[in-house]
Amino acid sequence: RRDASLVITHTMAAVSASTAATMLVATAKRTVTPRAAKCRVGSAPARRRISMRAGNNTSDPVAEVANMDSLIDLLIDADEEQLLKLVAENVLSFDQKMWIRIASRSDAAESQEDKDKIMELAGKCMKIIETMVESTEDTIKVSSKLLQDIVAAAADPATGEFDVPLQADALARMSEKMEGAEVDERMLNTVYAWIRKSDEDKLDGMVHILQHLLQCYAARELDTGSTALDTVIRASATEWPGKFEEIIAGGFGEEAFNKDLQQRMEKVVLNLPNGSYAQRVQAEYLKEVEDRGKDIYKAKEEAA
Repeated sequence: RRDASLVITHTMAAVSASTAATMLVATAKRTVTPRAAKCRVGSAPARRRISMRAGNNTSDPVAEVANMDSLIDLLIDADEEQLLKLVAENVLSFDQKMWIRIASRSDAAESQEDKDKIMELAGKCMKIIETMVESTEDTIKVSSKLLQDIVAAAADPATGEFDVPLQADALARMSEKMEGAEVDERMLNTVYAWIRKSDEDKLDGMVHILQHLLQCYAARELDTGSTALDTVIRASATEWPGKFEEIIAGGFGEEAFNKDLQQRMEKVVLNLPNGSYAQRVQAEYLKEVEDRGKDIYKAKEEAA
């Protein structure tokens, strides 16, 4: 049993500073990495986003400089709106080599006007990147506060302490707090940052709580309220065996189970951004349901 506020505050303080940079890089990677297009009948070809990735440590120095120059030329010719987009899409390219190359281009410029233009560009790019970092940090603060409130709901209302493993009443309080909460990629990123830090600090209880938080989120997103399987999905994992017994007794056989589960998995894969935290959490949750369900159906078949 640990005091809830102390554990949460410790974890938040440890990860808040580093998470901003991690999120910015993660966001940038998702932006600059082209994804496989989803093809739909009658739809226009998906547009593939291409980025220069100037600071990619290529083995060919000439090609690396050429990549940087190509990006710099695009930045110079861009208007304000295009500049914002280009910097955001190529934020990983603005490493030390890139800034040095911009300075070199300014030094080599033939006229003072061109020199000033390039240095003005450098200043604008720097301000855009600084704003991106500040915005990310502000978002983390909001996500951390929401996350703190949800996690705190799992603590004993009378003592303010966590009792792990979490009991049904604690899980119900956390699920209730989760309802209506806006859980986006930034929030899920923060959860994983807390899990990593808690694991490093040997705070196994906090890892346990955060894992259950992810389960509550996945259950909320996957519960359609339309089939018998939702009875299992909306329940906590400890209740799954009993819930499976209920739906099997009600005629929900293994074939129906496999078909329903497959349809849900397809929606997660096709409808959520590829590689996103939302896709990962929901897919893992469905896999857990699948594994537990198959074991129960197999045991039923063998018993028969």
